[in-house]
Amino acid sequence: MGKIDVEGLCYSYPNVADQALTDINLKIEPGEFILLTGPSGCGKTTFCRCLNGLIPHFYNGEMKGDLKIDGISTREHPTYELAKHVGLIFQNPDNQIFSLTVEKDIAFGLENLGESREKMRGEIDWAMNQVGIVPLKERGTHELSGGQKQRLTIASILAMHPGIIVMDEPTAFLDPVGAEKIFEVLQTLNREHGITILLIEHRMDLAVKYCGRIIVFDKGRIVNDGTPREIFTSDETRLIGIGIPRMVELGRRLSQRGYNIGIPLNSDEAFTKLTPFLKKSVTTNTKQGLPELDEIVGEYTHTPIIELQDVTYSYSSGIDALLGVSLTINKGEFVAVMGENGAGKTTLVKHFNGLLRPKSGNVVVDGKDVSKNSVASMARKVGLVFQNPDDQFFAEDVEEELSFALRNFGYEETVINERVEWALNLLDLQRYKKSSPFILSGGERKRVALASILAWNPDILVLDEPTVGQDHGQKERLKHFLMQLRTQGKTVVIVTHDVEFVAESQPRVVLMSKGRVIADGTAKKIMTDARSLGACSVAPPEVTKLFSKLTLYSLPIDVLDVDEALDLLTRKLRRDNP
Repeated sequence: MGKIDVEGLCYSYPNVADQALTDINLKIEPGEFILLTGPSGCGKTTFCRCLNGLIPHFYNGEMKGDLKIDGISTREHPTYELAKHVGLIFQNPDNQIFSLTVEKDIAFGLENLGESREKMRGEIDWAMNQVGIVPLKERGTHELSGGQKQRLTIASILAMHPGIIVMDEPTAFLDPVGAEKIFEVLQTLNREHGITILLIEHRMDLAVKYCGRIIVFDKGRIVNDGTPREIFTSDETRLIGIGIPRMVELGRRLSQRGYNIGIPLNSDEAFTKLTPFLKKSVTTNTKQGLPELDEIVGEYTHTPIIELQDVTYSYSSGIDALLGVSLTINKGEFVAVMGENGAGKTTLVKHFNGLLRPKSGNVVVDGKDVSKNSVASMARKVGLVFQNPDDQFFAEDVEEELSFALRNFGYEETVINERVEWALNLLDLQRYKKSSPFILSGGERKRVALASILAWNPDILVLDEPTVGQDHGQKERLKHFLMQLRTQGKTVVIVTHDVEFVAESQPRVVLMSKGRVIADGTAKKIMTDARSLGACSVAPPEVTKLFSKLTLYSLPIDVLDVDEALDLLTRKLRRDNP
């Protein structure tokens, strides 16, 4: 069980000129743990849809070649037969939640396989325990946060024990600690039960710890295939622009400066490879390294633009989502809201434009009491990009989607055309202008949703999980674009689990847990505070993990990104190795 054979696989979506997959030839042996990676829109998700027969049985289009799962042709057998062999977890968890409660949703697949009620109870409890959602057993699925939904979909697949598990960004909406636990579960299933694991994942620093093989896609083709160390040291991989683990990048750049420590894949390896070159210090240095980012770029202004005073909010189910939150965000600030799944982050930002109204307390945006203004009027000031982009699509093609709000706001047609073209070019969406947003990859749909908000140029931009589904290049472009917005005086708030993105862009960080703000400060202060991070299920950045081990070598602890780490280590290595 768990063998995959692919020969000459090609696929084209209806009404799309370019092939999504071209001449894919691949053999995957039972029990392999494989990472599928490549730029957004390169064919990874399409390939996964082929593995359980969604292509060609559900998606229209033209498929050539053959794909066999355990010797069974996906072309000749229906999806319900293939479901016994392949469990596919989609990028968007809402696409595979069918029942009203958590327990019933996990039971759904087991019922379709004809399992007995007694066996179902045992499998449901086991699967919920594996992903940490036992307390949610009776919870309505509509009440779950994005991360909780992701855990639920994983549990629903685990319960059926397929020989192959295919996951399209399974940790996208999970907090870092939760994501690590999911990978540990997958590792256990792989090692102890021999289950073949294939996953698409952009969290390279996490995925590289677990996978034994990486397959790189680009423009619908497989362009590289090998071990993690082989892939990440390949010039071809670097040219494609996929994310390189931070420790690999640090090792490579130190080598360029004459200090060859090899290619560490994680912070533990980097520590082991570095220490022979470093001399210990009598005193521990915990002082700051390089200046904080805000000391370089400066704050735009200290005029409050979003003010929350003792805000509480409860959902109709009785769940208390916010418990006395007080928070002030100034005009021109860049703020990241972080914390565990279900901490209240999304609930918080939905108060900024009036989508949610507080049970008690006050929300004031740019001098206006939000509770006394309509959502439509607040939308001119506050642009909110949802966690799930599908929740805000209205039109049949991308161009119409971008112009939808502009027309509702009464802009002239010439202005609409200019703004739409600007947004399409900004986010590299021009080639999808006439495509339905629903056929695009998750990362591409996220960019369409962002472009549709940017088109009307709001003063406040709120992005819920903006890096989900984005490849390394898109994240870099987003980071620089958000910095540009700051220089223009725009206020930017992001809700994110992406600690590496936060470490490299260094916004102000607001940490939340169980409906409360428990820490608030600069990125350097918060992202190196192990106690506060741990309380919110947020892991420190990979570079910070390394430097937390290097304090005995007279190196600072509050180091966040590779550039800063490289400069500090180079100085130290020069002193210790004259």
